Amino acid sequence: MNYLIKSGSIIDPSRRVATVGDILIVDGKVEQVFDMTEMRADHGPLPEGTEVINARGCVVAPGFTDMHTQLGEPGQEHRETIASGTLAAAHGGFTTVCAMPGTSPVLDRAAVAHQVRAIAQRDGHVYVELIGAITMGREGKALTEMIELAEAGCIAFSDDGRSIADPALMRSALAYAAALDLPVMAHCEDARLGAGWAMHEGAVSTRLGLPGTPAAAEELMIARDIALAEDTGAHLHICHVSTAGGVACIRAAKERGVRVTAEVTPHHLTLTDVWVLGALAPHPVASPPPPLIRGKARRIRSPELGLPDWLIPSLLPPYDTSTRVRPPLRTAHDVEALIVGLHDGTIDAIVTGHSPQSRVEKECEYGLSAPGISSLETALGLMLTLVHRGELDLVNTVARLTEGPAQVLGRSPATLRPGARADIVIFDPDQTWVVDAARLVSRGKNTPLHGQQLKGQIMLTMAGGTIAFRRENFGRSGRSGPQTSKLSGILSTDDE
Repeated sequence: MNYLIKSGSIIDPSRRVATVGDILIVDGKVEQVFDMTEMRADHGPLPEGTEVINARGCVVAPGFTDMHTQLGEPGQEHRETIASGTLAAAHGGFTTVCAMPGTSPVLDRAAVAHQVRAIAQRDGHVYVELIGAITMGREGKALTEMIELAEAGCIAFSDDGRSIADPALMRSALAYAAALDLPVMAHCEDARLGAGWAMHEGAVSTRLGLPGTPAAAEELMIARDIALAEDTGAHLHICHVSTAGGVACIRAAKERGVRVTAEVTPHHLTLTDVWVLGALAPHPVASPPPPLIRGKARRIRSPELGLPDWLIPSLLPPYDTSTRVRPPLRTAHDVEALIVGLHDGTIDAIVTGHSPQSRVEKECEYGLSAPGISSLETALGLMLTLVHRGELDLVNTVARLTEGPAQVLGRSPATLRPGARADIVIFDPDQTWVVDAARLVSRGKNTPLHGQQLKGQIMLTMAGGTIAFRRENFGRSGRSGPQTSKLSGILSTDDE
């Protein structure tokens, strides 16, 4: 099929474009972009078989890339399959996902990489890239054959939720990865400081009587791995940074010229350890909290924007295991530092950290439950919570979901440039919806957002010119919408 996406608010971070116009897609590629702010002429005759998609009132952007996705298969199909995970990705606006190596068997051999790639080509709804393990079995004892994994298509290396305790082994891994010019994606956590942890160590863990892991467990390992990367010249990527100290350490390293990048998840940007209190948490106040980034971005408090209700942790019971994630939800101070780090470029990319779990693994004692949140389908809604609050602007948020991951991985970012592969997402930034865990496409229904109202919803996802997800009859003839662009209310001053 050929498509003409009409009257959308187009955001293309790689070209620094934010405008209103139409996009013609022919044979799976972007054929032409019509900027309505510069020209209002008719497109002329369309190619035969072209479907017109009315995107008026919606944002049209390059497809998102998630560089931290647990797909489960092979061996953990009770949590997720490549088919269900990539379909969930399409529902979340992601046209490329990077499969982490925590499968069974672990993705530590070329044969497993070939197997995952074959399944993805057969069952995948979006594109799948592979992250190979750093050590055999993710046990932190012996390095994998990193060259063979790279030749089998792995684009980075990670032990996926486990730190490498041995600094000599980590240094060797970085040296080998530097020779291959591929990043090492490090989960930074000193397990000895957080042995038997259940949540973040602080006032909330003390009140609940749960063992906690201190922020220092993450910060100590970040500092060590940065020192090793500086020594070897390797590209170190810090996975799901969650603490203020970690952000400060990364910022200082970048200022020194260390080749280090970092990512953050939407739940670490929006939720805190107070969510573990659930119904014991203070009731939300009527007025919104003060802005987090002082002097960094324009504040938007205009009532006509229809700001969403603030996320309410008290909808959950206390000790709800859906709030247990690795690294744990931190404090409001940490959240503030993460948002500033994302805004000033210290943090390069937004990832979902999608970690689906089965009911058996979650319906148990809090400290014994498997950590993880099923987050592909709620990522955009959570990020737009910050956009609507005025803590982040829309263009930079889209950039951190598209251009940021591509730069970390050394890939060309998805773009709407003519000739590019048509990886496209269309979302309505003002569409409110209520999260229903049971209706998530992912096999993992583990989300603390069940019952929460989010503002911003994916309407259509196109991968390689093929529609991977379409919400009901979105864009078909007869759909009506606002006559003006929704960009004007949520762009930062600089972007306008």
